[in-house]
Amino acid sequence: MPPRTRRRGNPNAPSSTVSNANRILYSDDCLNVLNDEMALPTGSVDLIYLDPPFNSKSIYNLPFAGLDKDTRPVAAFADTWTWGAREDDLLRELNAGPQSRILADIVSVAQRVDAQGRGSGGMAAYLLNMAVRLLAMRRVLAPTGSIYLHCDDTAVHYLKLVMDAVFGAGNFRTDIIWKRAYAHSDGKQGRKQHGRIHDVLLFYTKGDDWTWNPVYMPHDKEYVEKFYKFTEEGTGRRYQLTDLTGPYGAAKGNPRYEVMGVTRYWRYSQERMQGLIDAGRVIQTKPGTVPRYKRYLDEMPGVPLQDVWTDIGPIPAQARERLGYPTQKPLALLERIIAASCPDEGLVLDPFCGCGTAVHAAETLGRRWLGVDISTFSVGLMRGRILRNFPNLTTDDVLVRGVPINVADAEALAARDKFEFEKWVCGAIGAEGMFHDPGTPGADGGVDGVLKFYPFRLGRRPKPEFALVQVKGGNVTPDAVKALKTDVDRFGATAGVMVCFNRHMRTVENQRGSETFSDDAGTYPVIQGLSVEDLLADLQPDLPLYGRRAQGGRISSQAEMFNS
Repeated sequence: MPPRTRRRGNPNAPSSTVSNANRILYSDDCLNVLNDEMALPTGSVDLIYLDPPFNSKSIYNLPFAGLDKDTRPVAAFADTWTWGAREDDLLRELNAGPQSRILADIVSVAQRVDAQGRGSGGMAAYLLNMAVRLLAMRRVLAPTGSIYLHCDDTAVHYLKLVMDAVFGAGNFRTDIIWKRAYAHSDGKQGRKQHGRIHDVLLFYTKGDDWTWNPVYMPHDKEYVEKFYKFTEEGTGRRYQLTDLTGPYGAAKGNPRYEVMGVTRYWRYSQERMQGLIDAGRVIQTKPGTVPRYKRYLDEMPGVPLQDVWTDIGPIPAQARERLGYPTQKPLALLERIIAASCPDEGLVLDPFCGCGTAVHAAETLGRRWLGVDISTFSVGLMRGRILRNFPNLTTDDVLVRGVPINVADAEALAARDKFEFEKWVCGAIGAEGMFHDPGTPGADGGVDGVLKFYPFRLGRRPKPEFALVQVKGGNVTPDAVKALKTDVDRFGATAGVMVCFNRHMRTVENQRGSETFSDDAGTYPVIQGLSVEDLLADLQPDLPLYGRRAQGGRISSQAEMFNS
């Protein structure tokens, strides 16, 4: 029996016009996209947020909690840098330009510091690669645009110099401290030091006039109890009583007259004062005392946002927001940045998009967006994230560049690099990662990806279950299908999906067996096949719909269904 599938739209729909560029994901080095005048015209971007590698000298993996802890996770990206011939060429290019020469000087300083510490030139190589990309970002940024560079203490001191050189020291606005972790001890290798729990966001603008939408935070409890100590009977509204007298009296032109038996210089005209009295906003606590103004707490905007952010914590381990991406940032963090620094319907660019938190936040807030990541897996992950969270969108709305869009492209990728082919497939169906390192060969019975879904069971809180994904760019043998079933049992998964080209689907159908599993919304095959051709047509595996199911003409989360 062929699987039931869901179609989201045509992935080969024509792109948006350049002037209205929106919802485009590029699988490419961001430098190539930034230097493409057709993709990003000069001055077309209102806000750039980038969370690039930090030169942490680490390899970041995509974890799989609760399955097989002995298997190797996929390397999402390697944040390690070395100096090579390409860096020699880039440094010469910077030295050749009269305005970019200062960037070459900064990189040269880093080279000397590296050499003094007997380093491998990693910091200098990192800074050089960041410098040429930041120069390209300046071109695409609008005259009223802003840029937020997310980094940690590894290279922030160098990066601030680079940002000063590219955008101008006078266009530095703030370095925002974001408390990204709870208190912990940081005693690696026996070091004695403070716990590292914050990141830095360097906020610069293109010029002196930039988009700014003030953001206000709620007053803290102590402030409210100290300054808004009164509660209005009947409404429960908190208020304070503030001064109505005119500052500096007649010298400032304030009128003098009698109010409730008290003669003073007042802030307001007699007509305005009478209006406040009629509205019940002028209070005299007892005869003969100076009347005061009744100011309600709920009429105040709050505290203007400061440059230390401690109210947005890390993403909890079991949060539905979490995708398993190693450097994923909270959605609330990006929503705050975009709300403050991007105009309505403005264009947001994230050139190191990762798992797509910035583009998710931009879509939530009604801004246009473009995302770039060098990983085909990340691009697929981002696209799936947007489509799952915004059911009003189809693939006609979310366009991709640099990944296969037809069977010929997919076959060419499979022939050229089978591990990149695996990553593309897993990203396209929303798998959260792979078990074995794609840089090393794995056995035919290995697991290439894990797909998390939430079966709907009436009266029970939704809990995640897993389908293992195996990707075949070439021949599919009966033993490979049987091995997938063995892996499903071995890892305690619920289902297995074999993805292959259509010409091999008959083998999958003949060997997968008839075993099924069920939830309260349907019955599904334990082992099932999905052809690459169907994947390109945006058909999905026959599983509970990744935490969503159509109901009453709209897409509802299963949490909503559970609570309704």
